[in-house]
Amino acid sequence: MIVSSAVAGLLLMNVPAGASSVGRNTSAGSVANVPYSLLLEDQLLATLHYLPVAFVPTVNRPKPVPTTTSVPTTTAPTTTSSTTTTTKAPALKHRALVRPLALTLRKGRYVWRFPNLPAAFRSQWRVGTSNIVLSGALMRFQNVHNLPVTGSMDTPSWLTLLRAVLARQYNPTSYNLVYVQETLPQHLTLFQNGHRTFTTLVNTGIAVSPTQIGTHAVYLRYTTQTMAGTNPNGTHYSDPGIPWVSYFYGGDALHGFIRSSYGWPQSLGCVEMPFIDAQTLWPQTPLGTLVTVQ
Repeated sequence: MIVSSAVAGLLLMNVPAGASSVGRNTSAGSVANVPYSLLLEDQLLATLHYLPVAFVPTVNRPKPVPTTTSVPTTTAPTTTSSTTTTTKAPALKHRALVRPLALTLRKGRYVWRFPNLPAAFRSQWRVGTSNIVLSGALMRFQNVHNLPVTGSMDTPSWLTLLRAVLARQYNPTSYNLVYVQETLPQHLTLFQNGHRTFTTLVNTGIAVSPTQIGTHAVYLRYTTQTMAGTNPNGTHYSDPGIPWVSYFYGGDALHGFIRSSYGWPQSLGCVEMPFIDAQTLWPQTPLGTLVTVQ
């Protein structure tokens, strides 16, 4: 059972004790025999700051040592031998199973690092479940470590994640979120580590070709591209030189596009903005960046 409670604007979640690990075993040096589980993936990605939540382990306080009152006693003199007997500690039979505490599933709670993130985004994450926030965090990790960016855990990604935790290789970039609001006038806001750092008017999809609602991860990017396809009336279009493109769902992308005005539905599903604003936004949307459309 997962218990959650709101404390001073932060969401706290207790990790259930004794949660079972599932999946596969891996073996490679110091990360041998660390089984994969969604719960441990959450914990490790949070530890390395790839998730918008932080993992706070439960501290087990040692029990106080009882104090005793000594009573003076009289003892007879004794004779000690000069021979010293040393007891050798028993050898560990399964050294491969001994792993650092950092790679062990621990009791603890998760705290939102950035409480000001939109509620529509925060509702996407649940500890120990497969969700888009976790997938985006893994994509970002894979991209940073030059792995195939799939958003799905595999053996190379798992081994790299374990080694990164041991080496304390934290996320080198800020945690970015793009939030698109379709209420008029439509606009986009960039959050970096929970702070609103950029906003611009945008155009989203028209009624017959709407922009996908929800939260999705950037999976493909171009500095410039020719976009071609079919209009709702059956005619074809081909627009060369579309700049600063970040695809986040199928053919839906953030990009620059010249329009006479911005702030209302005009596209075929993409999120359009002025060229200069698209250029400002593009460096802040690496693979794995989440885009929430509401």
